Amino acid sequence: MSTKVTESHWDQNGKILFTSLKGNVDEADIFAWKHTLSVAVASIPTNTEFKVLLDLNGFDPVSISAHKAMRNVIPELLATHGLRPAFIDLFDEKPEMIISCDDGKRCTAFANVHHDPNKMADYRKRIGGDRQQFFTDKDQAAQWLNGLA
Repeated sequence: MSTKVTESHWDQNGKILFTSLKGNVDEADIFAWKHTLSVAVASIPTNTEFKVLLDLNGFDPVSISAHKAMRNVIPELLATHGLRPAFIDLFDEKPEMIISCDDGKRCTAFANVHHDPNKMADYRKRIGGDRQQFFTDKDQAAQWLNGLA
């Protein structure tokens, strides 16, 4: 995929924060993506429960530093909005992560979309649950999020 996508938006009706990072991305692209995510989160009303759909279908970091710049963004977003990131359970030594919800915006579910079916199947088996799931299809992820109470 050559087209870069670094976007995020808040869907008030579905109460879903959609965020996409796709294409051959570098650290500047990660910075731009984080900015769109920050703007979208700021548009969520205080005292709102919301869900997150992360679409990494076609994500291809151009360097290790770009990958490192990306990989903590979503776990930190989830943790600072009340949802313990399942990603923590992938590590033998669990990183220290404070789960909080200081701004009254609470994340209740997370769907991760990625183009690698083996990785997503492994994540579903190892860390998937009733509030965090892993997909290769964005529409299936959105359908799952919309089906949650």
